[in-house]
Amino acid sequence: MDSFFDRRLGLNALLTLGSSLVLLFIIKAADVIHWPYLYAAVSAAIIGFIEPRKGWLLAIFQTVLIWVGYTFFTDAPQTGGERELEQFSLYGSIALTFIGSFVGGILKRALAG
Repeated sequence: MDSFFDRRLGLNALLTLGSSLVLLFIIKAADVIHWPYLYAAVSAAIIGFIEPRKGWLLAIFQTVLIWVGYTFFTDAPQTGGERELEQFSLYGSIALTFIGSFVGGILKRALAG
């Protein structure tokens, strides 16, 4: 039996780290919620597709990274509207990460037969 924490999971965790950084940048730069939501859903579906059995761990990793990155390593916007938009994008992206990872895993298992 293979170990749960194998090399493939480690490489995919690095991919998830990069994806999380891009998502955090999109959350900070976007003027609408559509771009962060689209990227979160697509990147999470890819996470679920590349790791159909362990994708939940990568989804948790991504959500923790974007939340910690947003909370501790970025500056809060000055206006209330911008702050609300970023937080709505952040928490919506967290939800979409879990949903997208689940859908990607199901799709991979369905295609595998």
